[in-house]
Amino acid sequence: MKLKQDCVRYVLLALEAQGIGMLNQGAQGSDIVKQLSNDNFSADDITYTLWQLADGKFVKASCDKYATGISIIVFDITWQGHELLDSIRDDKVWSQTKKATSSLKSVSISVLKNVATAVLNGMIKQATGLPI
Repeated sequence: MKLKQDCVRYVLLALEAQGIGMLNQGAQGSDIVKQLSNDNFSADDITYTLWQLADGKFVKASCDKYATGISIIVFDITWQGHELLDSIRDDKVWSQTKKATSSLKSVSISVLKNVATAVLNGMIKQATGLPI
């Protein structure tokens, strides 16, 4: 399955905005999937993204595979997850980042974050004149 960059951003933004009691008892992946599935991202997209965000240590979660499916409980966005989210949060930054990477066949999450950070730094420099 393909990890969709737009879905990564969407899930991180949604987790941050909702909080949904993650720190106390954790949020069930199945509940998150129900809340976030839409015309743009299927339940499978959301589930796969949650799994990969946990595997990449962008969210603190408990993940288990069973013969009948998987179980994910999300507890929090990690420091690394917040760093990624903060670099891609702004719609203008996100749009320019996607434009800058659109000609590439594959872009890792770390490269995406680096490009977004460079875009953001350029915007700050242009707006303030400060050397970044």
